[in-house]
Amino acid sequence: MNDVPGTDREARNRRIERVIFAIPRFIAGSLVLSIVAVTGANVVARYVFLAPFYWAEEVLTYVMISFIYIAAILVTWDGNHLKMDILSQALKSPVKEVVNFLSTMLFIAICIFIVIQSFEVTVLQVEFGKRSIAAEVPMVIPHSMVLIGFFFMMVAVIVRFRAHIRGDLGNVRDELTEKSPGRNLDLGI
Repeated sequence: MNDVPGTDREARNRRIERVIFAIPRFIAGSLVLSIVAVTGANVVARYVFLAPFYWAEEVLTYVMISFIYIAAILVTWDGNHLKMDILSQALKSPVKEVVNFLSTMLFIAICIFIVIQSFEVTVLQVEFGKRSIAAEVPMVIPHSMVLIGFFFMMVAVIVRFRAHIRGDLGNVRDELTEKSPGRNLDLGI
């Protein structure tokens, strides 16, 4: 039996996190691999067979957009996004928590605004059935990535709201990010 209260719960939460975030990690990794594969195939087609894929640049752009928004979910969850927090780090408690609260609420408000706007644009893309010029990719796919990315970034911030207020995110090292001698790095995949 464990002496420290809450450690079983924390371990269970970390296991759940690993399972849940294995999906976006897998998707992001697959997208990067597809970028490499399409680029490599296009290089061979262009310089060996003198017949490049006319659709490659367009598809690569959409795949890169998808990767960025999926990876942004992971970065937001970990609290490792770029932030200008020199001032808030120098503040003393409780002023620090107030500033963190206001910045977290602003982040959520911006996410809500972007989710609403992206939803409207995505619905319009479905209604019009617009497709890209070269690859005939339904434009609902790249537009929906903005919606998906910001929605799950907002969810990540809301779920970890208390850690955002305390300023604990981005500084914590756990078994997912830390390598110690004799242990393998487990990324939850």
